[in-house]
Amino acid sequence: MSNLNSSNNDLSPRYPPKTKLPKSLLRGGFKYFCKRPPVSCLLTATFFKPKNNGGFTLIELLIVVMIIGVLSAMALPQMLEMIGRSRESEARSLMGAMNRAQQAYFSERQTFAQSAVELEVPVGNEKYYTIFVNRTNDFTIGGLQGAKGIDNQNSGTRDYAAAVGYDPINRTYSTVICRSIDRLNNYTIIGLTPTDATVGQGEVTGAEGGTRARCIQAAGVETVEELR
Repeated sequence: MSNLNSSNNDLSPRYPPKTKLPKSLLRGGFKYFCKRPPVSCLLTATFFKPKNNGGFTLIELLIVVMIIGVLSAMALPQMLEMIGRSRESEARSLMGAMNRAQQAYFSERQTFAQSAVELEVPVGNEKYYTIFVNRTNDFTIGGLQGAKGIDNQNSGTRDYAAAVGYDPINRTYSTVICRSIDRLNNYTIIGLTPTDATVGQGEVTGAEGGTRARCIQAAGVETVEELR
């Protein structure tokens, strides 16, 4: 009787035996308890999400390759143009230096130099151009010099020509720097030809000196610098 009373008076909670949760509940069971998943449910979804090691499909890889190809096709021409312009700075800076040297030479000798050696401008170590002075320069023709691209097509460069003119009436100099725009001929200036690399001498076309230096547009060139 005493045992019966003691059992009836025992109000301690009773728990079911411990059981392991099935994997299906661990993997996807949170969906049934979280209509709007809180942080705890999101963590459960992250750590117990079934792994899929299938990798990328062929179609996904093809799409990525196509996107990369389109972006490369859009960026490549601009990149090559920027590289070509940086290489052209070699010619443009030398043409400006030779124009200034021709003016100094004329001030001393009343004529223009006919070779790079006479101008005392160090040339011959250029990477993308052959630099030379017109071999027939004189008081009438003016001071002409040229920069012939060694490989315009692959280097992305263009030929340059420059000229210095002198006006004896006003006693003033004029200078120009010209650049080829002849795309069909790989941006070469027709007739611009070095003849003696040892002294820096050749035939210069595309520009003229005289009493007023100018670029000859009919030769397929444009003016990039002009000083009066």
